[in-house]
Amino acid sequence: MSKRLWRFLNGIVEALSTPAFQEAVIVATVIATSLILAGIVYGLFSGVNIGVAFVGNVIRVFYPDQRVQTIAELLVTATFYMLGFAGLLLYSQAFSRRFSGRASRYMLVFSSLLVIVAALGLLGGHLSKS
Repeated sequence: MSKRLWRFLNGIVEALSTPAFQEAVIVATVIATSLILAGIVYGLFSGVNIGVAFVGNVIRVFYPDQRVQTIAELLVTATFYMLGFAGLLLYSQAFSRRFSGRASRYMLVFSSLLVIVAALGLLGGHLSKS
């Protein structure tokens, strides 16, 4: 029985140490972190469930109050956080020296664009709430 258990545990350790599993854990962690930062905890427990806001005959994603968050706002901010994470991941790939100089430059340009778009989107969302 102990030999079976030993083989089973060795199989689990080998499966957990594969690069594919480690990448899946990283992706799941990034998605979970993005959703938590975007406010999913507040959205679940606040009791206010608004899809989008209609303010003055205009559809608004960001409700103009700091105490209320729409579901669309949660999705938009989670998307911006994931864009920022993707930009930072692209930065790390560009500096890893695994690619040619030209490819690294393109990666740096596009990662900078991703981070800038994410930052501007989050700042714009915050400014539209006040």
